[in-house]
Amino acid sequence: MTVETSWIVRIGYYDDGTNYTTTDFTDRTLGFSIAQATDLAVMGTSSARITLDNSDGELTPQAGGTYSSTQWFKYALEIRCQIDYGAGLATSANVFAGIIDSFDLADDGISSTVTIGAVDVFQTASRQQVETLGFPATVAPSPHEAIELLADPSFSLNNTVMPNFGETANPDGNLTVTSLSPAKTRQVLLQAAAVSQAPVGDYIANNVMTCGLTAAWPGGFDPLTAHTEIFVVENAQRSNPTTFEFAENALGTELPFRALKRSYQLDQLTTASRITRRFTGYVKTSETAQSTYGSRLREYVTASHSDSDTDEDAANWTLRFANPRYATTSLQVTASMVKERASDSHATAWADLLSVENGIWAGASVEFTPAGRPGAITDYALVVGRTITATPSDTTVTLALRPSIDYGTFTLDSAALGIIGINRLG
Repeated sequence: MTVETSWIVRIGYYDDGTNYTTTDFTDRTLGFSIAQATDLAVMGTSSARITLDNSDGELTPQAGGTYSSTQWFKYALEIRCQIDYGAGLATSANVFAGIIDSFDLADDGISSTVTIGAVDVFQTASRQQVETLGFPATVAPSPHEAIELLADPSFSLNNTVMPNFGETANPDGNLTVTSLSPAKTRQVLLQAAAVSQAPVGDYIANNVMTCGLTAAWPGGFDPLTAHTEIFVVENAQRSNPTTFEFAENALGTELPFRALKRSYQLDQLTTASRITRRFTGYVKTSETAQSTYGSRLREYVTASHSDSDTDEDAANWTLRFANPRYATTSLQVTASMVKERASDSHATAWADLLSVENGIWAGASVEFTPAGRPGAITDYALVVGRTITATPSDTTVTLALRPSIDYGTFTLDSAALGIIGINRLG
């Protein structure tokens, strides 16, 4: 048997205010691209563009077709994968969800296509300020819960409004903030006056994400409730992370790959960090390796609740990123490669790789043989982003990878993140 990959493209809305319904646009879809990325201390992003066949003119605005009067910019775009394998077996995964933010029609009178763009709801809904009324000084137990308090409309402390896709019961929308880490690592101090000085998205990006080694990315979706999801990893450590094994001659659950790129990674090179703790003015500076690389300063403000946490954050940057590493930065894997070269045992790993929840901030081992060397070597990496491009003939996934020694934290029972001498204990 072989592993078959197919896609489901849907646009959804609470048409009657109570029941979330979707229209399947899979048959019209000529292709799509998805870009998803995150990094330490930043809020990640997720976006997609789909191209639809409009040869029947049904999508043309004001032309009398089925969708000619559709108000596209209030709708959710969902993209899911389905992986069929074995004797009638299948698995599926959420790959992207967002709110439509562009609609482009190409029509030469003979053929016609529509390209619809969408972004994660956090990009569109995080520009408003949080009113200070009813928002006391609050200590959130973790960055995850700080994001939840500020961005989830169900919390009474904020007035944040997310796209609700027409749900009458939740006029301010819904957002689920999911922690993927095993323990709380940083308390975050939220004060009303400071929170009200900037849009909620800016405040989270500039004050909360800088607490600890935090990474977060949106783009998840619960199709039953139409709640969008943001996933949060603290201390650069996931609970039970998926580990993808890539090999030149893939066996068992290993995945094949192509277009391997390795380089020195300089984007995060940090020889000095200066962190100011909001509210107190406390400043912590950490320096190392400046005589070698000069001053590569990382400076920001944090809402950490203690001076000791601020000290640890400053030290973490110079401990982890004081030396550039030569390592795998990207690779590609395609649906046709998985179909041709992989067995049914690869189906779950392939679905996890496509999943927005499991395929990002996951461990990866990459085995390859450099030219002129007698044997294979293995790079241990962390997946921090990916682009997915799909056409009727194939799907290509390009992974962005970073060294696990810098971006990950030691995780028991993980093939890529639980290696003594390779992965950090803190």
